[in-house]
Amino acid sequence: MKICKLIRRHSFLDVRVFQKEARSLAALGHEVVVMAPRFDGRLLDVNRSPLRNTEFKPEAFMHHGVHVVTYRARIAPPNPKAMLQDIYGGTLHYRLDALMDKAIGIGADVYHAHEPETLYEAVQAKRALRKQGKDVKVVFDAHELEADTSLLRALMQETDRLITVSDSIASIYASRYPQVPVTLIYNSPRLGADPSKEAAPPPFSAERPFTIGYEGQITREKGNPYRMLDILNKMTDAGLHVRFKILGKIMITVNSERMNLERQFKADPRIEYGWASYDSLGEQWNDVDAGFIYFKLNTPNRKYALPNKLFSLMNSGVPIVVNDAPAMGAVINKAECGIVIPNPLPSADAYAEQFAKLYHDRELLAAMGRRARAVMQEEYGWERMEERLKTLYEGLS
Repeated sequence: MKICKLIRRHSFLDVRVFQKEARSLAALGHEVVVMAPRFDGRLLDVNRSPLRNTEFKPEAFMHHGVHVVTYRARIAPPNPKAMLQDIYGGTLHYRLDALMDKAIGIGADVYHAHEPETLYEAVQAKRALRKQGKDVKVVFDAHELEADTSLLRALMQETDRLITVSDSIASIYASRYPQVPVTLIYNSPRLGADPSKEAAPPPFSAERPFTIGYEGQITREKGNPYRMLDILNKMTDAGLHVRFKILGKIMITVNSERMNLERQFKADPRIEYGWASYDSLGEQWNDVDAGFIYFKLNTPNRKYALPNKLFSLMNSGVPIVVNDAPAMGAVINKAECGIVIPNPLPSADAYAEQFAKLYHDRELLAAMGRRARAVMQEEYGWERMEERLKTLYEGLS
């Protein structure tokens, strides 16, 4: 089966889009094409920095068994009104950029869209190719809970399958669009080698500090760099040997503020700060004792999110301390693999208190880590998600 994955907001190397789904589908024997946006002639990495690898310069290339076809993308927002007019009118007038025509030219059996605007292009490709006598299916891979707009409702009428990322979001989509089967595929990594952490770590010291891990972009709403610094200072002031290992990037929009925070992070000997590739993430957590997650819960997507970072840490046997986010809290409480602070907006003191509890109770720390790894093996690991993906595509053939 020929599968064409459509993206515009995401890097073609996005963990879900490429590293998990595209590579898995190719390994299952499908011909997979990822349409990769170039902005000002450049492909972007997952951290939004330009990719300079020479292998990515051609207009089309192979990467890990996946065909990558690039197109000139526009940064301008799409025009939902024009899209809706085309959908209702059965016309093909509106094009945001070069993606539409290139996607139709691929002649895929399935168009797998990762954003509402690329779902428009998937549906239009389905219509265009059906006029040529080709049976085409459309999959919408909703990375989050999208607004229930008139455009999305119209597009879902011609969508054959919907994939999403958390139980809560899956339930909402199933209620909204009951005619479209929903498959839940978590943002989980492959199990890989068992981290084989010690039964309990030795007492923490200046030479072997208690290490708190964080993964992903850092904003005021996710992670919050000021909260990280406060947690670190409060634990240090309490006489605890502690450090932060941050595999991510500060994404605060004010340049001067971002640069100042990055200088603080890089200058502080208690902080290891940098970006890590997807393939190296597992081994990066080998020296991490506990994970830190903070989401400001002012949107449904943050309440219902089950992000990459949650499963990445659990997969490495790292217990997690998180604020009272309903979806993440349900996973952690059920598996007893971390601590959920019963407050949607806990202070740095509240986080420091829970990390101190794990610092002093090394047996509890180790037991939570073992349970985190066990539940990944039993329920969440990518190997299980790959089976779901395989079943979904078998149903489309």
